[in-house]
Amino acid sequence: TKAMTKEVGRAPLLVATPHQSSTADSPTFQQTRPLLNTTMLATIGYGVASFVIAFVLAALLGSDGGALSKEFPWQFRLAAACRTPVLMLIVVPLSFIRGKYTLARRRLRRYLRGPGGKAAAIRHAAHVDSISEQLRAWDRGGRKRKLRTARSNWAAMSTKLGSNKEECNQIALGHMNEILDVDEDGLTLTCEPGVTMGELTDELLPLGLMLQSHIEMESITIGGLAMGFGIETNSHKVGLFQESVLEYEFVDSHGRRHSVTKDQPELFYALPWSYGTVGFLTSLKVKLLRTQPYVRVEYLPTSSAAELTSQLQRLAALGEGQAPDFLEATLYDRDNAVIQAGYFDARPSTAAPLNRINVWYKPFYYRHVETALRSGAFQESIPLQHFLHRFTRSIFWELEDMIPFSNHPLYRALWGWLGPPEVSLLKLAQGPVIRRASVYAHVVQESIMPLWRLPEGIAKFDDWFGAYPLLVFPVRIFDHSSETGGSSGLLTPRAAEIEQGEASGLWVDLGAYGVPRAVREGAVWDAKENIRAMEHWTREVGGWQALYTDIFCTPTELRQMFDFSLLDKARKRHDGVDAFPEVYDKVKSEAGISDLSAELAAERAAAKKGTAAGRRSQSAATSVKSPPRRRSRSRSPRPIRG
Repeated sequence: TKAMTKEVGRAPLLVATPHQSSTADSPTFQQTRPLLNTTMLATIGYGVASFVIAFVLAALLGSDGGALSKEFPWQFRLAAACRTPVLMLIVVPLSFIRGKYTLARRRLRRYLRGPGGKAAAIRHAAHVDSISEQLRAWDRGGRKRKLRTARSNWAAMSTKLGSNKEECNQIALGHMNEILDVDEDGLTLTCEPGVTMGELTDELLPLGLMLQSHIEMESITIGGLAMGFGIETNSHKVGLFQESVLEYEFVDSHGRRHSVTKDQPELFYALPWSYGTVGFLTSLKVKLLRTQPYVRVEYLPTSSAAELTSQLQRLAALGEGQAPDFLEATLYDRDNAVIQAGYFDARPSTAAPLNRINVWYKPFYYRHVETALRSGAFQESIPLQHFLHRFTRSIFWELEDMIPFSNHPLYRALWGWLGPPEVSLLKLAQGPVIRRASVYAHVVQESIMPLWRLPEGIAKFDDWFGAYPLLVFPVRIFDHSSETGGSSGLLTPRAAEIEQGEASGLWVDLGAYGVPRAVREGAVWDAKENIRAMEHWTREVGGWQALYTDIFCTPTELRQMFDFSLLDKARKRHDGVDAFPEVYDKVKSEAGISDLSAELAAERAAAKKGTAAGRRSQSAATSVKSPPRRRSRSRSPRPIRG
């Protein structure tokens, strides 16, 4: 039987043969089809109308594009006006879906792989071999272009959108994401560099363990912390993340595999903050700590920068068993701050009741901390997992700049369960114009300074940025120069800042994240002028800038801030000079963000006259007064100065 066609107007209609069943031709269906079409169109119409209404309401309630100076390009002002609804209705739901997918995938992957062991070691060897083969092929091809990872820069935890990788030979490392071994007795973890903090929380906390430096942002990778910058609220005791590393494994530009421990001190201390400029990190072994299920947190309000500094000095100087396990502060304006001193605890108590701070309907943690300024000191017990990731929901305090009503009870009740927008998706949504303008409308900067300099640093941050709250993390910087014969690596502390009888001194990381005061007031904020002023002051006082931020220094000025002596030796010894970019080239902002042509020309002119800018800056740095050598931690703290 053949199918026949009938003409309906100009369109052919396929008619079923007697042996075929056609629901579409049934009288009932023909009668209900218009109703179904009408219902479908009505549903779509209601959906679109609801979306438009929600978009407009969110834009009216949350956006501040009208407050921006007209100096900003119209594209940026339009993006600012639409930012809140776009985040609320598009980016947040996508982040929720992506987060659930990532969680399911990593748990399935962990289930299928099993808990380390021989099979993991075999897989790891195969992973390393694949990287070595890529490098050997590049080597055989004449080593024509610099080497970088193939990871997209939007996925990295930095402010940069562009990657400066376009002209480089990119090596695939995305498969390096396995936990290789957890030694519960020896308190060590061995894993590949792509493992995230969220994965390590899932793996270690059920065992009563955590990293010695367990960073709060869940999407940060352990490799990024090892080769870059990692700090936590127990850093006043254990130092930066690099102090927890026992062994690095990396592959050099020839595809050769190296295992590096403190038995090779010059290379071992050259690797932190090197940003992969010696080789590609393939695994690392780090220290673990035993934990308790809860952290008892004491909230201590202070009313001046001097009082804040004095209290931090006092708490950090307490002896073993008395000093807090975790120590930080949040500064809400130039004077008022709340210190958070945390102690491991087995269970909540009447004096320190339970507070699950990361439940989706709870106020943001930093807003909860702020209540101590009104109610006075108090304490509570927080589950360890909630404490370790206390800033995830609010992206520290950035989310309220993006969605101003995100801490409102109604938003938390209706939208809070979706979580925050993912940082990588926020970057992916930017274009070059918006990215350039955002640098001059938003600040993300950190300066690590000697702790006694904190009052001066707070005053200067207020002048440069005027963005609050400020993050305040005390950190112990260790001097390893005796092990290497002269340098501790890129972060080499000045001898005058080392405590007497100790091999370390106390610094503090002061971080500004948010919209500068000038921008909030509708004026223009000069990012280049203010950030360069911060960089210059940080160099003068013997501190360091966090390099995941947008930097405005020249290559010469970066070398005045950091000690490159060990890294330069390592790069030469392992043929990295022609293979990998300089640190500056890896951490600088993409083209068009800052114009340093005048500064570079001044440096060249000074060099021709025999008075290089680096020599002048070094002279200025050594002229800054430094305090006497610090007392031992077991003694009473020295009063703050200046």
